[in-house]
Formats: sequence, C-alpha cells, structure tokens
Amino acid sequence: MEETLVRSQCGLDTVLVGQKTIHSRYDPLAEAERYVFSLNLRDDIQYIILAECGLCYLIQPLRKNFPAAKIISLHASAFYRGRSAAPPDAEWLPGSPLNRGVFLENEIDDTEADKIKIIEWRPAADVYGEEYLNLVKDITAFVKRADANKRTRSAFGRRWVKNVIRNSFLLGGGGVGIAALTRSASECVVAGAGPGLEDAFAAIRRLTGGGALLIAVSSAVGALFHAGLKPDIIVACDGGNWALLHLFETVRLFHKKACSPAVGGPVLAFNLSAALPSWCTAFKLLPWSDGTLFQNLAQKCLGLSPLYFPQRGTVGASAIDLAFYASSGAVYTAGIDFSHRDIRTHAKPYAFDKILYGKASRLSPLYDLQFERAETIKGSGVFKIYADWFSGQNFRQKVRPVSECDLGVKSVNGKGVDAAVFSCRRKSRKERPVTRLVAVLAKALAAPATGGKLAEELSALLSGGNPSAGGLREELLRISGKYRAVEGQNGQTHIL
Repeated sequence: MEETLVRSQCGLDTVLVGQKTIHSRYDPLAEAERYVFSLNLRDDIQYIILAECGLCYLIQPLRKNFPAAKIISLHASAFYRGRSAAPPDAEWLPGSPLNRGVFLENEIDDTEADKIKIIEWRPAADVYGEEYLNLVKDITAFVKRADANKRTRSAFGRRWVKNVIRNSFLLGGGGVGIAALTRSASECVVAGAGPGLEDAFAAIRRLTGGGALLIAVSSAVGALFHAGLKPDIIVACDGGNWALLHLFETVRLFHKKACSPAVGGPVLAFNLSAALPSWCTAFKLLPWSDGTLFQNLAQKCLGLSPLYFPQRGTVGASAIDLAFYASSGAVYTAGIDFSHRDIRTHAKPYAFDKILYGKASRLSPLYDLQFERAETIKGSGVFKIYADWFSGQNFRQKVRPVSECDLGVKSVNGKGVDAAVFSCRRKSRKERPVTRLVAVLAKALAAPATGGKLAEELSALLSGGNPSAGGLREELLRISGKYRAVEGQNGQTHIL
C-alpha cells in the first residue's frame, strides 16, 4: 500500500492511499478542529493517545484546548515519519526499536483509565485495516493494564511502604544470609502455579536432573514438593498478607523434609515491598529493588548489592526476569498459563485451597466454592491483561514451554546448581536500620535533586496523605513508629 502526499484546496497536505484520503480534500485542519470539538473531552485528561492520526492535524487543536496533557502518537505506517503537521510529545512508528507496549510503558505512568483518552482517526481504519485494528488493540490493552496497576497501587501502596520498612527491620538484624548469584550457562525452568504445571513434572525432572536451575513462584512450591521437586530459588513479590500462606507452607515442607532452609533450602528472592514472615531470615535471601528511588534508597541504606527488576504486576514475570539475570542458557516455563482448566485455577496442592475447605458446608459444597472462585477470577479479566502483556513483551519468543524440550536429549550443561552459582555472605548487623532509613528518606525529600521525585513516588503510594515533604516525613514516622520504638530499647533489634 503506497501513500502519496497531495494538496488540499486550502493548500495544506493530505494523504492519498489508492482512491481514499486520510484527511479532508478541502481543509484538513478545520476538519480536525471540528472533530476535537465533537469529542467533548474532559478537562482533567493527562494523556492523549492518537491512533494513526495521519499527518496529525489533531495535535494543534488538542494543544490549544489541553495544554497540560501529554500527546502521544502511534502510527500504522512508517510513511508518516517526520511528516506531522505539529510534533507530538512522543511518537511511535513501525520499525521503532521498542514494541508498542514497551513504548507506552516508558511514556505513560500508571494512571486511571479516565485520565487517558484514546483518539482514533476513522479514515485510517478504512485504509490500514487489520494493522490499524492491531494498533488500537495494543493501545487499549495498555490502558487497561495501566488502570489496573494504578488501582492496585492505590489499594496496596501504603502496605507496600509498610512492607519495605518491616523488611528493612528484618534485614537489618545480624547474621542474615544474603545470597549472590553468579551468572550461569545452565538451562533454567520457571515454574508458575497454573494447572498446566502438573503436566510438566516429568519434563522439569528431566531438566533439573541435567543441571537446570529451577525457579518457582511461591504459590507453586507445594505442587513441586508433592512431585518430589525442590526449587533452587523461590520468588515472592506480593505485598498482601494472604501471600504469606504460600511461604508458611514452604517452611512447613522444608521442616517436614528435615532440611534446614539455611543449609539445604532454596534462595528466597523477593521485592523489597513483598510481604515476608519474620522467619524468612532462616533462608538465604536475595532482595531486589523495583528501580524506584524509594526502594533504591532503602537498598543502599541496608548495604545490599544493587539488583533491580521492575514491578510487573504478576510474580511469574518477575521470576522470568530473574531467570534471564541468573542464566544465559535456555529458559523454559511451566504453569504460567493465565487460564483455567474447567474450574481448576491452580496446580494442586495449593495453599489457598485450605480456605475453601474450611468454608465448605452442606449448603455450600466445595465444588460450588471452587466454581464460584473460578468464575470470579475469569470475570475480573486479570488473566487476559497479563496474557496480553506477555505477548506484547515478546516473552514467548524469549522462553519456551517445557513441552518443547526434547526429553530424549541429554542436557548440554550438566553442571548442576553448585557453589559456582550460589554464594552466601552473612550480613553484619545494621544499627537501628529503620531509624536510619527514615532519616535517609527525610534527607532525600529535603534535597533539591531528589525531593520532587521521591515525593511523587511516596504520595502515589501513601494515597490520601499530605504530598508535601513535611507531610510525607510525618507519615513515614507514623508508619515506622513501632519498629523505631523497638530499635530504641537498648539498641536491640528484636523480631516483632
């Protein structure tokens, strides 16, 4: 399909594709102004995404009416490179180094869907057909994901801050074992808790027997143990207290096997905002920051080695990030399904099933409760959001399901997971770690170079609080009060 620039009657350019034009043959700018007026856009829009707006005549009236909004243009054809009537704040064209999802993630912070407006230019749909539809589909999927992330942050942001403070308290104690990973050429298996995990046990057993590294999300540990498989790394990212049920089950399984977590157990890898039980310090720990200034400062304050993985919304994606970091070999996945099997939502056994067993009764049979949970999860659309994100990130091109592993071929690595892969150092005690962290954050809030960024991050997490530096400092003091009180008792750092 070949595009050609032609003059409209008013002297401005339009684009001819076959016998169709993208803009008016008479006055493209007036056409764009009428269209913007007809949209009746809200005044509080923060981001405007243009889906193939051709020569972007829409930008001029949009800037006039919404000067504070960020205008982002995405094209279905590379023909429009450098041809916009007015420059957007950011522009994506075919052939760009980033795919559309990653580009939008870089340009737009997580925000409510009603603060983002997608504007389609319908004449382009008639011309570019399926490519235009795919463009709009990717944009819509991103907006849904950004809205879900924003709602999650609003609901759990305060808990995440509390978790960072509590984890600082735990990590500040003496004798905590901090793991370090040496990048290995071994193959790697990432195990999620989807129902497909049960079909992959034989393949996982074959790969780990040949030296592959087994990384499991915390909710998959029970099913793996039941199949006789012991993870090398357990990944925890969830900040909610219910996530502790999976970790409680993990330590129970290790004690049942008469295996000390610190000696023969796996590495517990986690985001600093994850919910962790106090006995997590019995494991070898691998904490990481999500790359925000807030968590980076906490990481540095605790004397931890810099390790950064962005928040992905799903622990499976973080586990894959860790696999890419730990191994240069092939990465396989199992149980990362983002789908149900009838009413089965997860591989068995699963820690949350105990809740359903306890609620079951003659009037509410277990089957009904399982069906209701499956329908609730399906109706939320969360699986589709994550599945679309995985597709947009091209993870499917970087990893392979274990079903594609040739079980008849011996592993080319055969090294196993040994001291060359894991090393552990005993971390020295930090004197009053929470008190020091709050002081570091207060100093950063007052510094011109970091104050604005840190205040923006903390006010988004501590929703409803005072966004000023002084207000945020007072909120941090309030949240950390009980930990600082314990630290102040003769310098002791007891576990609460």
